[in-house]
Amino acid sequence: MTIEQSSNALAVASATAKVMLPHNLAPATVSYSTYGHLLITGPEDRMRLVAEQLKGMASITLLATEKISNLDEEHLEKAASASPELKLYEFPLNSVKGFLGQYLVSITHAGQTENLAKISQNRVHFDLILNLADQCLFGSELPPAGYFHVREDDQNLAAVISDLPNYIGEFQKPKYFHINNDICAHSSRGQTGCTRCLDVCPADAISSINDLVNIDPHMCHGAGGCATACPTGAISYALPQPLRMHEYLQRLLQAYQAEGGSDPVVLLHDHEAGAELVTAIREQIADNVLPVQLEELAAAGQESWLLLAASGAKIRLLKMPALPESMDALLKREIKVTQQILTGIGCPADTLEMIDADQLISGSTISNDLQLIPIKMVTDSNKRDVIFTAINHLVEQSSESTNDSVALPAGAPFGQVKVDNAKCTLCLSCVAVCPTQALTAGGETPALNFVEQSCVQCGLCDSACPENAIQLETRLSLVAERSESICIHKEDAFECISCGKPFAPKSTVEKMVEKLSQHRFFQGEAVNRLKMCEDCRVNDIYTDLAANPAKQLEL
Repeated sequence: MTIEQSSNALAVASATAKVMLPHNLAPATVSYSTYGHLLITGPEDRMRLVAEQLKGMASITLLATEKISNLDEEHLEKAASASPELKLYEFPLNSVKGFLGQYLVSITHAGQTENLAKISQNRVHFDLILNLADQCLFGSELPPAGYFHVREDDQNLAAVISDLPNYIGEFQKPKYFHINNDICAHSSRGQTGCTRCLDVCPADAISSINDLVNIDPHMCHGAGGCATACPTGAISYALPQPLRMHEYLQRLLQAYQAEGGSDPVVLLHDHEAGAELVTAIREQIADNVLPVQLEELAAAGQESWLLLAASGAKIRLLKMPALPESMDALLKREIKVTQQILTGIGCPADTLEMIDADQLISGSTISNDLQLIPIKMVTDSNKRDVIFTAINHLVEQSSESTNDSVALPAGAPFGQVKVDNAKCTLCLSCVAVCPTQALTAGGETPALNFVEQSCVQCGLCDSACPENAIQLETRLSLVAERSESICIHKEDAFECISCGKPFAPKSTVEKMVEKLSQHRFFQGEAVNRLKMCEDCRVNDIYTDLAANPAKQLEL
């Protein structure tokens, strides 16, 4: 061990001892109540043999969903004599919904959809489900609490049988998320925009209800992908809160550097398998690596990674085999976008990487050639503000960044809005649906203004535009003007032909005249009303009616 390595090891030990990982002292919780009413699904022979071994359940219902699994005579005789008191139900299964203590199971009975719990136990719900069939009852990667799937070749059956009675009673878990629909870019005025959280949830806990994103806390596993994917920060991870986590990361690095540590590398890992591995092989990990435990690996996203880079650290995400495929794919996409941002600014290509256990063990040294003054303490809680504060610092510190912008892959939540001035009538439908106020009206002057830093490329403006005049371009602007409001389209106001008052964009009035000139209400001189302001238009109508009372019959 060199003197530098020894100094780094001491700095890591001192920093991790001085700076404690934040914990919510009184986090919001989610409650479950169960009474032990169990539904077993699968082939009859396996269900009866398993039911025979179960003790302490309030009730057991058997629903055959597969043919008998083993035709051996001795096996069949044993199965036939097992649990003879339990009635077998053989209805087609329609759907299974719910969670621990609240499973609603629908079957087809006499041509009608019926509640199986009502038929079998005169209850509304089952509390627990043990599925012994080959096919899972849920399509999600992470099924709800209280659901157990044990295939025929699964070695965990004995453990599940032993554990099931422990799921009777009152239970609580943390509420892993906070949602603010006021800044959500999912939908507006009947248009659908961002669906990132809906697309990535491995537990199918997120849905769109009445055009609002809704997260079922009972279904949520806390995987964290929704918060990482959310471009506006409408969904944030709550264990811990983002601001507290960011403060912890910065203080940890400050303490490490204050103790003489150099070339820091922050290793992000989950609190279960990742934590166990890091503890087991701590002596084999490079001396400049500071392990940071997260609730789940996807709980920290782009804003945390960029903040760490701006603080002078390289970042490694430790991927464990249990990481859901959807979270793996999400993290790879987010890392790719962040890597392109970092390299576009001038940072080394390996500033941010995801590694597995073998790479962690084999990488006895992880170099850090980031040469920059660490960013000052960032106290913003807004996700976008943290991202751009970190980016601004990296741009200021970079000696290689000469680009005005960085090209990013499609789907990245950064970019600009381009408007076809020949098509745009300044109807401002885009302004009405923009969730981040990236697009705003020009006030007294017919104009459309745009703040690129606020744009998350949700596509709502494009969907709402009746003239197909909007085009989105994914990129990251590196110039300061991206935070300023710039005019992307303007035109002269049309002046009322009666009083001279400017009242609408010229192109809007011209479009109205073109579209309505054949309408029966705007024939002859009446078409001029489209060229009048609201007051003069009303006056002209009443003047005409007073002079020609018979026209009232035409209305």
